[in-house]
Amino acid sequence: MGVLGRRGDDHYMPESGILVVLDVRDAMHHEETSDNEAHPVGSIARSGNGWLYAAGGDGPCVVQLQANDDRPGDEDVDGWADVVEVPYQSPSGVVALSDLMDGPGEDHLTLGDPGGYRLRLAHRPLPAEPPRDEDSLTPTDLWQLDFWPVSGEAEPPRWIRRARPPVWAPDPGWGSVLGFQEIEVANVIEWAGKTDGLSAEEIDAWGADHYRGADWLDQPLRQGPRSRPDWPGLAEIAGQVGVPEPTIRRELLPLYLALRMISFDGLRYRAAEHPPSAEDVVQLPAQAVTFLKASRAVKQYTGYAADIVSVALWGGTQQTIASLAERTSASEDEVRATLRYAESRGLLQIERTGDQLSLTVRSRRHAH
Repeated sequence: MGVLGRRGDDHYMPESGILVVLDVRDAMHHEETSDNEAHPVGSIARSGNGWLYAAGGDGPCVVQLQANDDRPGDEDVDGWADVVEVPYQSPSGVVALSDLMDGPGEDHLTLGDPGGYRLRLAHRPLPAEPPRDEDSLTPTDLWQLDFWPVSGEAEPPRWIRRARPPVWAPDPGWGSVLGFQEIEVANVIEWAGKTDGLSAEEIDAWGADHYRGADWLDQPLRQGPRSRPDWPGLAEIAGQVGVPEPTIRRELLPLYLALRMISFDGLRYRAAEHPPSAEDVVQLPAQAVTFLKASRAVKQYTGYAADIVSVALWGGTQQTIASLAERTSASEDEVRATLRYAESRGLLQIERTGDQLSLTVRSRRHAH
């Protein structure tokens, strides 16, 4: 493999969490699906005619683009958390990092002639480091994007490594039931205490460090109209599980314990590894349960469903459960459940003949 050119950005900020690469002209012919468009990035990345979207996270990221004359070696995937290969159709032969709202950036990378390319995206988190100064954020992730020319019919995408399963764990729904203010302390315990949990003092310190003010846990909860007045409020939820209604953030901790969202060993709070669904702990109206179940399915399956849609759009319409599982680095159970979701949402029409599946993308327009 010979390297033809490199470009990069050591402090790329994904807009809305999406890393974007565009051709410098004639780009952005997106595929569209009928009533519900597929997830823009899938579980890791999606590509089309002059565009690539990847799950860039909050950033900043180190992003390296490289043009090659041939496919990188398989040994190059070692050491990466996520690796996926996707087709990329380049109308101009020149690409650049971009964002969602503006066109391609000024630092262009020449791939070669207009036409078909394959693109390997490799991602891994970077070690945590202190910021270089007060006004700069330290990059959290590294992305390596390798392009090389291909001829003939495009091979559908292939997922080689995944840092997390393609089907997400079910969302218990507490964010919807409690609301943003009331769930924030639990989110801090889950995110900031992932390794060793957090003491109450450390939770309070997190609030001060993140501009919530001093004595964050002892600040009163704001009162105001509920976004869903027909759902039970905080007082009713607390009453159902036998704890006093919280009036300050610190008093949310006993409520979380009663709802089985967290655990406490006498010193440190930890997020429950498998918290129960909200409707299994508290009584909710039927419309709330229906909403939670539908929302849970979207969060679980929408990214992986978009992966399968991309396989079909790039010519992989004839599949079996086993072949889809192998191509997308998933289990056969994950494939089956996600195909049911994709059918129910109108993303795919599936004809079954024995073990064979024929996938049709239900779309108004799906130019690559």
